[in-house]
Amino acid sequence: MEGIYFYWLSWLIWIIYTFFMRKDRFRLFVCSHLLLLIILSAHEMTIGPFQFSFAYLFLLAVAYRFVMKRRGRAFIYFAFASAIVTITYVSFHLLALFDPVWIFMNETWMLACMLVCVTFALYRPFFSRLLLLTVGCCQGEFLYSFILRQFSFHNLIGSLFFFDGWMLSLSFLFAWRFFEQLPTYVDSLFQRRMKEMKT
Repeated sequence: MEGIYFYWLSWLIWIIYTFFMRKDRFRLFVCSHLLLLIILSAHEMTIGPFQFSFAYLFLLAVAYRFVMKRRGRAFIYFAFASAIVTITYVSFHLLALFDPVWIFMNETWMLACMLVCVTFALYRPFFSRLLLLTVGCCQGEFLYSFILRQFSFHNLIGSLFFFDGWMLSLSFLFAWRFFEQLPTYVDSLFQRRMKEMKT
């Protein structure tokens, strides 16, 4: 069922950040944008020959807003890195369409694993990985739909299938960040307990 990963994981991340994370700007950003994506995912619009979901357009606009803040070498590197993720996304979908025999497991999981591996290879900071994954997926989705149109296939840009793959990949990044920060959290908790015992 299309959308199951997107809706379940969106609500899971929203609950975790709303009730368990410290109150800061990033927490507010994640929670508000996830709710907007869920609301907008049910609506579509047509621009020229293409049909877009409102959630896709919103996601792309937010992502490009952060991309435009990068300057100089950082912008050039990000452009090349996002092109690599875009090509990975499109290549996977084209191979799955024209030669599906090599899909040996769930397509969404295979795509998410590939995208996360490429993202990890290109960036180390969590936010940069998050932005790269989002921009690469959005650009890849549009390019894939553009290619399909040359063969007279019609595809909704930003369908629930797209959001399933993007959200599953995003969840892997959030899970990795959680495990990276877990030792620090446990250490601070241990230090606090030691101070309480001494007093």
